[in-house]
Amino acid sequence: MAHVLIGFAEALPAAEVVFSLLHAGHRVSAFARTKSLPLARLPLEALHVVPAPEHDAKASADTLATLMHGDTAPDLVLPLDDAGLWLTNAAKIAPDRIAGAVGPAAEVALDKAAQVDAARASGLAVPDTVLAGGQAAIGTIAFPAIAKPAPAVQVTDNQLVKGDAHYLTGEADIGGLQGQLAKSDTPYLIQPLIAGQGEGAFGFATSDGVVAWSGHRRLRMMNPHGSGSSACEALEPDETTRQRVTDFLNHIGWRGPFMVELLRDADGTAWFMELNGRMWGSMALARRRGLEYPAWAVAMALDPTFRPEPPNRAGPTTVRHMGRELLHLLFVLRGPKTDMHRANWPRFSRSLAAVLKPARGESFYNYDPAHRFYFLKDTAWTLRKALKR
Repeated sequence: MAHVLIGFAEALPAAEVVFSLLHAGHRVSAFARTKSLPLARLPLEALHVVPAPEHDAKASADTLATLMHGDTAPDLVLPLDDAGLWLTNAAKIAPDRIAGAVGPAAEVALDKAAQVDAARASGLAVPDTVLAGGQAAIGTIAFPAIAKPAPAVQVTDNQLVKGDAHYLTGEADIGGLQGQLAKSDTPYLIQPLIAGQGEGAFGFATSDGVVAWSGHRRLRMMNPHGSGSSACEALEPDETTRQRVTDFLNHIGWRGPFMVELLRDADGTAWFMELNGRMWGSMALARRRGLEYPAWAVAMALDPTFRPEPPNRAGPTTVRHMGRELLHLLFVLRGPKTDMHRANWPRFSRSLAAVLKPARGESFYNYDPAHRFYFLKDTAWTLRKALKR
């Protein structure tokens, strides 16, 4: 069994990853920007504080490189979010010690423009996309639209930056975005705003093809304006989706766990949104159904011939994040910020009934029988963090 360093520990799937690795017999350490995290309550070998890459990217990479050096260093590092994926590659750790994307695969995982090109070439439905940047005029856009940074993260002046998405409802918004692009080196993807339900296709890519398929459908977003899920249900990807996602993964040379985000519209078209090329937020749902993607990522890093056994999918089909569910209610109460969100805004009574519906502990994110009350601590931390903003 291996000693695995994971990070960033602030990432949404962190606790589920710890539980997966511990159950597989591994020792786990984590790196984070602070030690004031609920994850510190779990049986970690160590919780290492590294300089925040958002403040000093080089110091952060140098610190991680030092952590992975020496006789007592962890055997492997497993990135949990985009910042962690960038950091593990920036630290110049040997590729065979990274239980995640490296080299060109990591570049694609952090480049949404490259993902869009690969998805289109693989037959996935891709919204009409304009790549905008610099002084060039944006051109004609169909409203409403959304503009999102092409890089998942990027380094500017030695600071790791994650840009914000912008809703575009008219020419005035285009003018504002054009002014921002002229001052920045960040390209943006502009796509029509599609109404639909979020889905995810998960699996484990090997040289023999994709195995251990699974997926989710979003039931509620934490923030109905657009965010990660607060509740989701199991969904098996259909054969067409599986084939096109497989072609996409082959196109980019992907190996190991993956999550492809899709948006299914009223006509049934599953539009490609992006690839999550690291651990993803709804890992709890996969794990409850026997799909131990984090442990499998480590197993493949230790033995490239590893193939997971077919899981027993007997667990709950719906999983909820208690803290995010409570925040969902607050967002619903505040109401929509724009007219374009008003038509599909959730009814508070319906959301309240769904959030208050009783459920067993295993039906919540970050629940583990060996650490029964951890998910309550995580709930409190989630609420405190959100309400301080």
